[in-house]
Amino acid sequence: MTLSADDRQDMARARERITEMIDSGAPLHETLDELVRTVENIAHSGMLASILILDESGRHLLHGAGPSLPEAYNAAIDGIEIGPAVGSCGTAAYHNTIVAVFDIANNPLWANFKNLALQYGLRACWSTPIHGSDGKVLGTFANYYRFVRDPSPADRELTDMITHTAAMAIERHREAPSRSATAG
Repeated sequence: MTLSADDRQDMARARERITEMIDSGAPLHETLDELVRTVENIAHSGMLASILILDESGRHLLHGAGPSLPEAYNAAIDGIEIGPAVGSCGTAAYHNTIVAVFDIANNPLWANFKNLALQYGLRACWSTPIHGSDGKVLGTFANYYRFVRDPSPADRELTDMITHTAAMAIERHREAPSRSATAG
C-alpha cells in the first residue's frame, strides 16, 4: 500500500508550514515537533516518531523531536553515542544506512537498550539517516511502534518525504547563527 493522494497533499501542506516556520525564525525543536506530529497523523498506523540530531563532533545524537514518545525515554537517549550496535538510530547514524528492527526484544542491536524501550511499550523501530545537501549525516528519523512490525511501502515513502523536510529544517537552522540561541 502506498500513500494516498490526500496523504501526499497533507505532506505538501506540512512542508509549506515547516518552510514558513523556518523562514519566520521558529525554534528548531518547534519546527521538528510540528513535522513529527504531522507524519504521525499521516501514517494512520500508531507510529510514534522521533528526530535525533548528530552533534558537531559527529559522535552523539541529541534530542530534536519526539512529542509522542515518553519524556523519560527521550531524555534517556539524548546524547547517546553512535556505534555499530546502538539501537536503530545510533546504528543508522554510525553506518549511514537505514536500520529496520522489526522486534526490539529479539534484536542484538538493541541488547543494551531493549529494557528501556520495552519499559515504554516500544516493540519495533526503524531509523533512517537524515542527509544534508552535502550527503553527510545530520541526524536520524525513527518510526517506533508498540507492536512487532516491518515497514510498508507507504512507510518508506513517508519516511523519504520526512527526512528531506527535516534536512531542510536542520540545515537552514544551522545556516542562521542568530537562531542557535532559540533552538532547544
